[in-house]
Amino acid sequence: MRLAVYDSAARFIGMTEKSNNNDAKWIAIINKAAGLPDRAHYCASAFNYVHAVNGIRLPVGDGVGMVRSYFSNTKVIVYRRSQRGNQRTGLKPRRMDAVSLYYSHIEAIAQDNFDPDEDETVRVIGFNTTGGKGTKGGCYVNTRKTSEIKLIANWLTPYWAKQHP
Repeated sequence: MRLAVYDSAARFIGMTEKSNNNDAKWIAIINKAAGLPDRAHYCASAFNYVHAVNGIRLPVGDGVGMVRSYFSNTKVIVYRRSQRGNQRTGLKPRRMDAVSLYYSHIEAIAQDNFDPDEDETVRVIGFNTTGGKGTKGGCYVNTRKTSEIKLIANWLTPYWAKQHP
């Protein structure tokens, strides 16, 4: 299931905006599926989209396009950076777990094994981001510092457990 969701996201890798203004046909399709305007910010709606095309409905209600919606349910948070040290629950982060970066941006883990207590970096796949200096906004796999991560949420394990009791 995790690999299927990743593969759905990976088909967008390298696709870019026309003029760095959230403007491309593929972005409009993603946003339309979420009920958002064609040129809305699409990091969160794309995260939802790659799950939805695999039949996975993430329970974020009307917040499909809002990053905070993916991190408001404390039951799915598996990692939280804090001033008293990083806190991880019993579950280790896995491929396609949601990663909260910066003030309001979401990406997903793009590798199988990641331990935020041990690893200094993590590969992530993200939408409405760049691939480095001189690149247009679009979909890329980037390496992020673990210290940049605010939260990690595991939506897929609870979904799977509910579907397959």
